Amino acid sequence: MRRPAAPTSPKFPRGGVRAPSPEQIEDEATLRGALFEGDWPALAALHSVTFAGCVFRGVNLTGSVWERVRLLDVRFEDCDLSGARWTDVSLEQVEVAGSRLLGLQAGGVRLRHVRLTRVHAPLSVWQRADAAHLHLNGCDLSEASLMEAKLPGAVLRDCRLHRTDLRGAQLDGADLRGSALGGLRAGAADLQGVTVEAAQVLDLAHLLGVTVAERPGNA
Repeated sequence: MRRPAAPTSPKFPRGGVRAPSPEQIEDEATLRGALFEGDWPALAALHSVTFAGCVFRGVNLTGSVWERVRLLDVRFEDCDLSGARWTDVSLEQVEVAGSRLLGLQAGGVRLRHVRLTRVHAPLSVWQRADAAHLHLNGCDLSEASLMEAKLPGAVLRDCRLHRTDLRGAQLDGADLRGSALGGLRAGAADLQGVTVEAAQVLDLAHLLGVTVAERPGNA
């Protein structure tokens, strides 16, 4: 089995990142090498903004509304994006670690070389997401929706996928080993080309139309 390529890590300015002034954050702006920490009300609603080589650390972005935002070489650390709404948002070479994405609305998001680690994202919506080189490790996607998402070669390692909806998703080459798959919502055709461990097959039996039963004893 060919191992999926790991995402390319974000790159930051050699001189480090620095806090911008709130006046720099406006529609159609480009921010480079910026460091955001704590509360930033100016980030609550953004349109056509580009962040390049930026770090968000401990930022409260709950309920924020971002439209046509591009994130290039960006890292989110211990941020809260619960209830945020993303429309036509693009992520490239982005890392998200230790953050909350509860109920995030990110339908149609574009993901390239993205890594999520220890992210809490139950009830999040990623319908029709378009991903390549996507790695998730130790994430909770319980009852999240990835319906009709393009996830070829995605790696979801040690994730919680309880009642996660993958119906209609493209998962060829995806690796779900180590993840909890109880109640996963998908069809047999959706799981073609997916790699799992032997112990996980029991959780998928109902999706494959298979009945698992103990061997009868000798009469």
